[in-house]
Amino acid sequence: MTFSQQHQVNTSAAPERCKSFTFDVNQQAESLRQWEQRYNQHSNGTFSGYLDELTLGGVHFFEEFTNRTLQQQCCVKHDNLWLGFSLQSLRPKINNSDVLAGQIMTRPSGVEFELMTPPDFHIYGLVINKHSLDTEMIGADFDLWQDKSTHLQVSQPAPYVSYELAKLISLLLGNSNSPMGSTHLLQDASHSRLTRLTPLITSKVADLLMQTEYQQHNISVSQQTTQRVIADITEYIQETGNYPLTVTELCQISNVSRRALQYCFEQGLGVSPIQYIRDCRLNEIRRALLSANNQDSIADLALNFGFFHISTFNAYYKELFAETPTQTIQRASHYYHPVLSKIATTRL
Repeated sequence: MTFSQQHQVNTSAAPERCKSFTFDVNQQAESLRQWEQRYNQHSNGTFSGYLDELTLGGVHFFEEFTNRTLQQQCCVKHDNLWLGFSLQSLRPKINNSDVLAGQIMTRPSGVEFELMTPPDFHIYGLVINKHSLDTEMIGADFDLWQDKSTHLQVSQPAPYVSYELAKLISLLLGNSNSPMGSTHLLQDASHSRLTRLTPLITSKVADLLMQTEYQQHNISVSQQTTQRVIADITEYIQETGNYPLTVTELCQISNVSRRALQYCFEQGLGVSPIQYIRDCRLNEIRRALLSANNQDSIADLALNFGFFHISTFNAYYKELFAETPTQTIQRASHYYHPVLSKIATTRL
């Protein structure tokens, strides 16, 4: 058996992907890119592990498995930010502090830290180029995130966020250990599809990260601002005929932060901006599926309207309309040939 088995894909039409299987703790430490780190093994037996990594749109996604207890001395390279978390019941420690379920560990580049990880341990991680994330943060969110990313060691428990991030990473990597099974979001993706997917995925990461501390920061938004924000977005849709596909776009159109946008929609419309714009896009897709002139497939329509995972899109669609997209197509003809019933009346 070879010391390290590695598979890499790096073409102009594909994201940078690397998966390595290692059988020595030192090789494991050396395999992870964009890091300086050193591992010591602290439980008996032969070591084995793997790293599965993907770089897409300024974000480096990875999953790591190690079968032995490890002490890890780590430092992230360059102008990046590391976030790590695990869904397992056995918990790691960071700088001798316990990491609770749902907490996300955070460290900026150039700052050394120590991890103690238990045996048979899976950890998910993101190494984010700070410039890439800064472009997603609008207004007050930028200042909040800068402060949080520099000083925060672990987030407040956020099980939903860690689960959704794990699901996203697993969809990108196509790993069978994930909450979503072994589906692969990028399998056979064309260059044009990747071009459309990348900003959606980057914005999704930013949306989730801002939720980790959202509930701890109170904001004040006037009724006038709430009306103005909703009006700006409504007018944009009416004038362009396009629905924004990401929360970042909504913030840019209305010139408010993610937190202010959330408040405006919850107070003004009773729903989150994500749900509102998602429902709007689902309605547009339904209209397209009912149109006799539609030539696009369900998958293409879903991606055109910002749904980058077809199973998730189908679930949202069925929840809203109580039927699948395929059932909508099958019943489309009934909308253009309605059955009219005549009701006979009896004169008393």
